[in-house]
Parts: sequence; structure tokens; C-alpha cells
Amino acid sequence: MNSIENIKCIVLLFLLACTISAQGSAPKDKGSSAAPAATGATAGAKGSGSGTFDVKDYGAAWTEACAATGNPTIVVSDGSYLLGPVNFEGPCKAPITIQLNGKLLGSTNLGAYKENWVVFYKVTGLTITGTGTFDGQGASAWPSNKCRSGGACKTFPMSVVFAFVENGAIRGIKSLNSKYFHFNIFSSKNIEISNVGITAPEDSPNTDGIHLGDVSNITIADTTIGTGDDCISIGPGSTDVTITGVNCGPGHGISIGSLGKYANEKDVSGITVKGCTLTKTTNGLRIKTFQNNPSPVKADNIHFEDITMDHVTNPILIDQQYCPNGACTAGVSTVAIRDVTFKNIKGIASNSQTITINCSEKVPCTQISLSNIQVTCPAGSTNVTCANAKGQADGTLKHPCF
Repeated sequence: MNSIENIKCIVLLFLLACTISAQGSAPKDKGSSAAPAATGATAGAKGSGSGTFDVKDYGAAWTEACAATGNPTIVVSDGSYLLGPVNFEGPCKAPITIQLNGKLLGSTNLGAYKENWVVFYKVTGLTITGTGTFDGQGASAWPSNKCRSGGACKTFPMSVVFAFVENGAIRGIKSLNSKYFHFNIFSSKNIEISNVGITAPEDSPNTDGIHLGDVSNITIADTTIGTGDDCISIGPGSTDVTITGVNCGPGHGISIGSLGKYANEKDVSGITVKGCTLTKTTNGLRIKTFQNNPSPVKADNIHFEDITMDHVTNPILIDQQYCPNGACTAGVSTVAIRDVTFKNIKGIASNSQTITINCSEKVPCTQISLSNIQVTCPAGSTNVTCANAKGQADGTLKHPCF
């Protein structure tokens, strides 16, 4: 590598072995994956048991990696490691790769969290890859989440957050049992998520697989998601999002929204969902808006194509009277929905209501297209309901919608 050599060191960043490419000499790592040790720079990791460490000071370690030139890589070795809440902030001098091979365990002490678990903030050029796992250990927090019962709806720590990240990728890793969302991608652009596995029990509350908000140029591909909420939720301000080859279920399906909950939300546009399979989800392809949005917002240029449904409860759903837990102010949505295509949708529904398009009385949906929809229900005939919508449907629908 000419003058650039590998420096292997212990960094408290993850309290694991880490490799940083930088200028200078190269002390040799004498550590092991279970309890790493090295003659190189150390940030003072202190063991408190087999594979369990206390976080004391990770800031200096991240600063060192962030200041490195070349192609710095942080390697998380095999093993299981307890990791408290951490924030990794840029800007950095060079793109950083995190090679996640081990399992990181989120603290079960909710009092330890100010907000979320692992946060990457204002980083340009970030790749998280490997075969390892972020395990949020969410079972300890779920009983305290009263959202679904209509009680106090407290936000719990999300597992991994990209905030103001550009040119990022998450590849090959797994996320298990988040306390709240597994991945939250916010105010970021040019992000790729591929070959990721996301898992939580079907009854775990608010464990969305991937949530997007205020993002652009996002690709999600060849990923398997089974959780207690939306597999993928696409929030306000999301543009140019492409989702392909996703296997979703259990969960609440792939959703646009919810939209219209807050004032001054940004529009959603340029969403493509193609070649995905949904299995035993409560919803399939859904657009949801609150019934009394405080300010105008629109969703357009949205396309669902080549989708397979396997015993899905509501395969195709546009719901402009969305009201989770019945705690909403009565009203009529003014979220404008237009140019939405459902094409080549096939499979089996678990109830007879295969298509529900329930749009706003004030701002009807326009340019809705239903083409080659072949979703059957073993229990009997299928039912299609449309209200306040304009568009077109081909002859494959037994019940005309428009």
C-alpha cells in the first residue's frame, strides 16, 4: 500500500478490535476476538465479564478514525458485546467502513438512553457491512410500550439511525429485536440497503424494519424483514426511493406514510416498489394519511409492480382516514394523492376485501391505475371498494373501481 500501512488497535468505539488505515508505522495486533488486546493505541476498554464491556470514552477513538485519510476500516470481531448508546459524528476526512462480524447488544437499561442506540450523524461516505448483528434486546422494553392499547405512547430508542448521512450503505448485516424502529434513515441521501435481515416478533410494538424520512435517492434491495409493524415505512419528504426484492412478513406491509400528522411536512414523490413478496402481513401495499392534517402535503409518482401476496389481509389499501388507536381529531384529509400505479399484483388474500381505496372527500385521489390485479381469496369471492378516486382499471378486476 506504499506509505499507507494498517494500524491495528483497540478502540473503545465498539470496545472491539478495530483496523484503521492511516499514515505511519504498524504495531501488530496481539488480541483475540473474545477479549481483544493489542500493543497499538488503546482507548482503555475495561472488561466486566466474558464478552461484556463497559463504555467509558469512545469519543477519542471515533475522532481518530474520522480524522484518518485513505480508507479507514473499523472491524467488529466475532463474539457478543454489550454496547451502550453511542453517537458517531462527522464530518470525517475519508469514507469509513465498519466491518461488523460480531453481535452488538443494546443495553436493557432504558434509563441509559437519552434518545437512540447507535447514531451516525453528518457523515459522508459510510458503509456498514459484514455478517454480524445489532441486537436491540427489545423484549425488555416492549411491555412498557402502551401505544397499541391507547395508553401513553412513549418513543423508545431506535436501534440504528443515519441522520444527515450522504453516500452510505448497509450490507449483509442483521438487526434483531429493536426496542422501536430497527433502522431510521433521516435527512440523508444516496443510501443503499441490501441483503439485510431484520427480525422481531409479530406482536412487538412499533418495530418498523426500515423507516425513511426527508431522504432522497434511497435503494433497498434483496432484504428480508419480519417485524411487529411496517416492514418499510416511507415518511414525509421521501423522494426517489427504489425498493426491489424485499421479502416482508410478518408485519404491517410496505407503507407510504403515515402522512399529514404534523404541520409543514414535505411531499413524497418518486417511489417504486417492485418484485417483492409479502407473507401473512396485516397490510400489503398501503398509503395512509391522517384524517385532519394541519397543512397541505402531496404524494405522487408512486408505483407498485410485480408483487406477490401470500395470505395478506389487506393487499391493496389507500386509507385517508388513518387513525391509529382511535386517538385522532376528526376531520377530512387534504393530503393530495395522485399518479399511483398498482400493476401485476398476484397471490392470495386472507379475507375477501382485496382492494380498498378510501380517498379524501375534499381532495380526491387522481390518476390511480389498477392493472393485472389477480389476488384471490380461498374463503370466497373478492371485494373491491373505492371512494373519492379517479383513475382506470383493466378487465382483470371483477368489480370495477372507477
